[in-house]
Amino acid sequence: MTSRDDALGIMTERFPLVAERIQRLWGLRLPRHVAVFAALAASDGGALNEMGISPWGVTDYFRDDGLDRRGRDGLDPRLHARFRCDPAEFVTVMSGGSDGLHYGLWFDDPAELPTVIARNYARDSAETWASTAPTLLRVVREEVDRFLSDYGDEREEAERVTPLIDALGWYAAADEAALRQDGPPRLVSAPRSYLAVSLMPLLPQGSGDPQVAASGSRLDAFQKDPAQAAEWIAQARRQLAAGQPALALAVGSELHWLDLDVHRQAGLDLLLGAYHALGRDALAEIATVHAAHRDLRSVEVLITDGF
Repeated sequence: MTSRDDALGIMTERFPLVAERIQRLWGLRLPRHVAVFAALAASDGGALNEMGISPWGVTDYFRDDGLDRRGRDGLDPRLHARFRCDPAEFVTVMSGGSDGLHYGLWFDDPAELPTVIARNYARDSAETWASTAPTLLRVVREEVDRFLSDYGDEREEAERVTPLIDALGWYAAADEAALRQDGPPRLVSAPRSYLAVSLMPLLPQGSGDPQVAASGSRLDAFQKDPAQAAEWIAQARRQLAAGQPALALAVGSELHWLDLDVHRQAGLDLLLGAYHALGRDALAEIATVHAAHRDLRSVEVLITDGF
């Protein structure tokens, strides 16, 4: 296992190359705290594994052979670690312990740094929710605290996470420095609303009303009431045509999560229309690629030659 000093130095050195790759292929800005998490995984991967956590997704580019990895069978790298119901705004950086748990950077606007870190249990509800922690290391700490809350009274279980707590403490200063160097995301202080199954992306003023309070009833209509479903889709289209993409983005996101054959194309059209209207073309490209490959048997897409 690499020493912590060496791991931090190596991952800090790799960060500009990985960030350039993400910018070029995804059209997204990578925050520096991801490199600190990559260093933690390199030096204390065994301690992370005790929590069922490991680097995955775009953090695979930080591995020793990371920048040599390519999409298997000619697949687009943006499909790597992208599960069926993942929103385009969600870019996987870390895997969890069960039920397809994975964590992602959440990009409301691809021109900006991600505003939150989100989580999704792909093999359970596949809903996407935000963490309150601003960095991957602090998300790991949240998981440790949750574990201790459940099992901390059992000495043997508590001792399992002691090495990870020590490692998190060692890297804390570097994590803080990464946050300071990047500065706060421009949208981070904006109030966040939620759909029934996911975060609602933050929008500029004048984008219209996503009607988030009706999200649950919309989901019911899309599944049980064709006439009401058609009206919601038509209303979203009208507002999009009038220059207000909020409802189109909300409805498109809900239909993406539901993934019903009858509404699949309408949902994609609403999503793409909203993204382009908002100038979020990188998200439109991710959504387009994903829509064409949602039936992949495996989302392990980035591979090295020979594997």
